[in-house]
Amino acid sequence: RLAKEGLTPLKITTGQVLQHIGCPHAARTTEPCIDYPASISTGHKKSIKLPLRGCSFCDVAVDKGFHGTLDTETVIRQIQCLPEIRYARKIPFELINEYPLPILLDLLEAIHLRDIELSQINLTLRADGLISGVEHLKSLLMVAARRDIFVLISSIGFESFDDRILRNLNKGLSVADNLQAIRLMRDLKAEFGDTFGYSNREGANHGFIHPTAWDTEETAAKNQKTISLYGLQNDILPPHSTPLVIHHASALGDWIREIEHREGLQWPRYGSVIGWWDTPHAKHDQG
Repeated sequence: RLAKEGLTPLKITTGQVLQHIGCPHAARTTEPCIDYPASISTGHKKSIKLPLRGCSFCDVAVDKGFHGTLDTETVIRQIQCLPEIRYARKIPFELINEYPLPILLDLLEAIHLRDIELSQINLTLRADGLISGVEHLKSLLMVAARRDIFVLISSIGFESFDDRILRNLNKGLSVADNLQAIRLMRDLKAEFGDTFGYSNREGANHGFIHPTAWDTEETAAKNQKTISLYGLQNDILPPHSTPLVIHHASALGDWIREIEHREGLQWPRYGSVIGWWDTPHAKHDQG
């Protein structure tokens, strides 16, 4: 870093280690029907059916898709290059892999054989990855406890607690899936204590997209009921939600352009973002 006295070392406190290239959820094409925005919906329900890969709001899914897994040696070389903190342990790092649980214990053992000491592993998961891999995670946490390694589920993209919005986001998940993942994390915390973390108090930042283009009084009521009933504000919800962003390159960009074509409308553009929250104008009004 350039300071007044010249170049000074930049303190690095967390890192990222790449294991998956792209997102497995974007590995195959689906053709969901995405509803019209609530702002222009009338009594007659309309939707757009279009082929897409991954979550509909994700431009990375469009750009990268999924290109497989790096081999263990490549992953370990990245970890070896991380700076060290107390007691010669590596700094905390995020493992870039949304489905790591079936192979994570093998990676941990391979790291241990190299005499590499870890301090903390941050995991970014999908809810279905946690549900299907929870037994693997339990085995991992037993080993982590013996080696004084903290495992944090730093982010799960829950995004909504309304099934209609989840469908329009093409998450491939339901509210029931989200709630099951939350119950599992709470149970794991009770069982493994200081070895395991998942909550906003422990540094996690789980995904919650609001507002969205499909918000209605009904969806707001469903979200709020679930949040209150399961106490999600206590450990799951981030300090503030993330508004839906529609980038030109995302599947929702194709969706909104198709609506514009069909309905003769035009939403404002703000750089690479389409302003779905604004009132659209008739195309002939644009001059």
